[in-house]
Amino acid sequence: MIGAAEISYSAGGREILSDVSFAADAGELVAIVGPNGAGKSTMMKLLASDLLPDAGEIHIAGKTLGSWRRDDLARRRAVMPQGATPAFDYRVLEVVLLGRAPHSRGVELDRDLAIAAAALAEVEARNLAERKVATLSGGERQRVDLARALAQVWEGTEREPAVLLLDEPTSALDLARQHAALATEKRFAARGNTVVAVLHDLNLAAQYADKLLLLCE
Repeated sequence: MIGAAEISYSAGGREILSDVSFAADAGELVAIVGPNGAGKSTMMKLLASDLLPDAGEIHIAGKTLGSWRRDDLARRRAVMPQGATPAFDYRVLEVVLLGRAPHSRGVELDRDLAIAAAALAEVEARNLAERKVATLSGGERQRVDLARALAQVWEGTEREPAVLLLDEPTSALDLARQHAALATEKRFAARGNTVVAVLHDLNLAAQYADKLLLLCE
């Protein structure tokens, strides 16, 4: 569903990734693991089109990233970077509705509101819907970020699977919330979708991931 073929990337005169290849299939949760500075977040930014590789190709559903129309890709792939919550004085529900932008085209329908509410319920944050983002704790913001990403690709199914890219989605969560978040991501993958997540905790990665992509030096 999403994969990399012989990806290399350098920055500041340093080679960060060299000939990295992997594939994540529909129905799988793949964890990217490794020590600090190994290139995990760089790999995620390449998968998310925030960076372009020096060599190699990244593909989604059999098509290279460059061959996708941006709006079509936005309906099939959602990205949760680190610290994604906007600094504007939005309510939580408004932040989650941002994930519906590729579908609503500026006009939010009842379906978009229902999906946003369902995504908040999925991450056990429905009670936060009317709160201002600035009043949230770091862990609450991270759950809202996950809800926004889920809302963007909520319709993903086995017939038309979606990809969810998550950069350290559990870093601000307590242990119970970490398990809850990964269980949510596992359920999303079980519907026929693909999840790729950067994780630091090897125990959590081993417990929930179908595959591990280990990066080192």
